[in-house]
Amino acid sequence: MSKGEIIDFNVLRIQNDLDQFQRTKTIPHSLLEGTYDIEEIKYVYYNKLPAKYQKIADKIYKEYHEKIDESLETLKQAMKKDYARVVKNMATEHESFYFKEIMNSYRPTMNPIRALYYQTRDVIRRYNPEHPYHYWLLDLVKDLEFNNIILDALKKDIGKLERVIKRYYFPLVKKTEGIPLEMFHAKQQLKDFRHYYQFFRGIKDWQPDE
Repeated sequence: MSKGEIIDFNVLRIQNDLDQFQRTKTIPHSLLEGTYDIEEIKYVYYNKLPAKYQKIADKIYKEYHEKIDESLETLKQAMKKDYARVVKNMATEHESFYFKEIMNSYRPTMNPIRALYYQTRDVIRRYNPEHPYHYWLLDLVKDLEFNNIILDALKKDIGKLERVIKRYYFPLVKKTEGIPLEMFHAKQQLKDFRHYYQFFRGIKDWQPDE
């Protein structure tokens, strides 16, 4: 490597995984777990690899697709179980986010931070400083400590959803038409939680119109 040349650590990691594949004859977990997908190796990093690694990449690309084709139904079931596990253990479902004053307006099973978002959004649209509920709710979500707890919970669940989607998105979406509904639910929930995160991060600076 010439002096001053920028090191692409993704390429180094791929080369390490390709070495592992060559030694063990098994597909590395980084591919199976969705750290990056096989198409990235083929279409993004392939030309950055030395000729030796390009040959190994060709072999792993072929074997990966053969393996996925043979195990689509197993992957669907695994995706459903992983998503169910995420939903069952969400940080945003913690009891500290349940407030009777808020949840009385929604179905009991609604995610409490989702309910908190809807209520807060509604209150800031029609804020009345003389309304006790309005004052209480804005004081709650703008409290620095509680606001950080909300953001931390959302960040944790966003990370869990991202991992599930990345792990299964390519093989299920690109290889079959029978995509599990859980994949669509996971993507929508991820989109919602990212929006809630930005909303609650910005609510601390919100001030009513004079």
